[in-house]
Amino acid sequence: MRRAFAVAAMATVMVACGSGPEATPAPVPAPPAQTPSAPAVTLVSLQDLRASVPQFSGWTRGEITAQEGPAPSRSTHVQVTFTRGTETLSLEIADTGGDERSIESLEHMAGSSTSRTVGNGYFKGTTVATFPAVESWNTVDKLGELSVLIRRRFIINVAGAGLPDAAPMRALAEAVDTSRLR
Repeated sequence: MRRAFAVAAMATVMVACGSGPEATPAPVPAPPAQTPSAPAVTLVSLQDLRASVPQFSGWTRGEITAQEGPAPSRSTHVQVTFTRGTETLSLEIADTGGDERSIESLEHMAGSSTSRTVGNGYFKGTTVATFPAVESWNTVDKLGELSVLIRRRFIINVAGAGLPDAAPMRALAEAVDTSRLR
């Protein structure tokens, strides 16, 4: 998984809710450094990632696409879009192999006490099904994003548009079969 995914997710969150000097995230302890002698991680197969994508009641699930990322930051990920009328939810599930560059931005914000409300929405650290997450919601444009960090290795990202609130994003993230993400 490229670092760009995590950076892009955070940039989207910040743009969706605006940014300014009043936003000072709470400090988060640094994660333990990976050692160069750590064994290579076997990524979850694309088949297992596909199987973790849920059916989502009341929504039409599109075609699941899957791909593997190249070395040195090998990754696997699947993407799918769900629709219901004019509402859309885009789901991506990624196995980063625990690559620090892929998870560092999300790891510092997810599950933290960071919370900011602006004129057009909010941005906050939260939890989804006991896992640390970051959620943003734009009340004017009715769009948002939710990124969940699973076991310091997997990322579930849900982007929603045309929704009445953030609840469908959270429900979809909670419906992912995380037991396959090991």
